[in-house]
Amino acid sequence: MTVAKEQITNSNSNSGLSNFRITVERLIELLDLEEEDEYGVLRPTEYAFRTAMKLVVEAYDSMGNSFPKCSTGTDDQGSIRLAWENINADRRVRLFCPHNANEKAYTYHQKSEEYGSEDITSAATLVYWLEWFNKV
Repeated sequence: MTVAKEQITNSNSNSGLSNFRITVERLIELLDLEEEDEYGVLRPTEYAFRTAMKLVVEAYDSMGNSFPKCSTGTDDQGSIRLAWENINADRRVRLFCPHNANEKAYTYHQKSEEYGSEDITSAATLVYWLEWFNKV
């Protein structure tokens, strides 16, 4: 079952530290979820959590104040999804952190009707798409 936080409508804030802090707090809140419900796992796996935190911290280290906040959620296997939505620029970025090491982390990006995905080989890939996301 996916657990979503509020949608972000404006990501072009210069409060990167607070955006980073909000994102980290939202990730940590996922650890407080019930372990599972009738639909499947709610709480993220340790692998998904560590992967998400590593990528977010490294992206913030690279981006600083331009780091945008996001909503967070889990799927029914314990994977984590982070979602950035900039309605003003009609851009979306999603980060998928799988529940185990047998699957790959990837980003999904969309602007209007154009979209694509890319495997994450390092935080640089996430940084690239978040910088693209921030462009107006």
